[in-house]
Amino acid sequence: MLVDTAQVEPHQFETTLEVLGELKPQAEVNVMSRISGRLQQVLVDRGEPVQEGQLLAVVDDVDLRQQIIRSEAATAVARAGVNREEATYRNLLLQVKRFQDLHEEALISTQELEDVESRLFVAEAQRELAKAQVLQAEASLRELGIQQEQTRIYSPLNGFVGTRYLDPGALVSSSVSILSVLNVDRVKTIVPVVESALQRVRTGLPAEIVVDAYPDRIYEGTVTRITPFLNPETRSADVEIEIANPDNTLKPGMFARVKIDAKITRDALSIPRSALLTRGSQKGVYLLTEDMAAVFQVIEIGQIKGNVVEVVEGLEEGVEVVNAGASNLNEGDRVRTQ
Repeated sequence: MLVDTAQVEPHQFETTLEVLGELKPQAEVNVMSRISGRLQQVLVDRGEPVQEGQLLAVVDDVDLRQQIIRSEAATAVARAGVNREEATYRNLLLQVKRFQDLHEEALISTQELEDVESRLFVAEAQRELAKAQVLQAEASLRELGIQQEQTRIYSPLNGFVGTRYLDPGALVSSSVSILSVLNVDRVKTIVPVVESALQRVRTGLPAEIVVDAYPDRIYEGTVTRITPFLNPETRSADVEIEIANPDNTLKPGMFARVKIDAKITRDALSIPRSALLTRGSQKGVYLLTEDMAAVFQVIEIGQIKGNVVEVVEGLEEGVEVVNAGASNLNEGDRVRTQ
């Protein structure tokens, strides 16, 4: 039988960097009340979709409503005080003008004119004080209005309710989370990359992500951040990868198998793919003895890239293996080479 042979020779293999990670939401916000009070309503529950600006919860505002009523009354009183002081000021202004005319005709003394002018000065000061009191009362009323608006708690972003921590009746404050909202239009995973491979990783590199829930589907991701320091215990740096999730099939908490196309190259022995044979569970090639008999040699292989197969164990560089025609041979067949 006529066969062709090929040599076992070195070859540069490019390999992807494979790591495991856990999916996280692109953004997660704990929603809190900006004021203290008792939670009156929670309008959404875990897993529900929400839109930015959607009302999520309401804090009881009974006390605030009473404060607003009192503040409105105080503001009305302050405005009435301005009217009173304005009337007093105008009356004294007219009186000063009359006294000035009388003083020019020498009908009243200088002391009398100065007395009424002094009263006008005081009235002007009282008028300005009354105006300031109105501004103060209006500011207090606006502040109470803002606090009342803050009893209505809105979603800070589009997404889904992650966790609901409290139920109506609970006491809330600016340090207590009511619920969390997750944005999962894009998700991310943070994976450790060892020091030896880190030099090949940079932002913008593409990545492929596979999750157990959809093993036949490949999601596309991109390296977005690399920490500028190594973990002293693992000698690795955290690399963040963002993944598009337009149909929301990727869920935070899923484990992800990540392949980063870091174009890491390494030298290894190789054979043509046409020389590789399979016998049961074994991979191997045919070697030729001195009398040109075919002998099956078991080998361990690594990557298969196109027509090139990586040889991990079982062959040495320069060895001749049967290439074309190998699949037609049996153990011990005698052959001729081209």
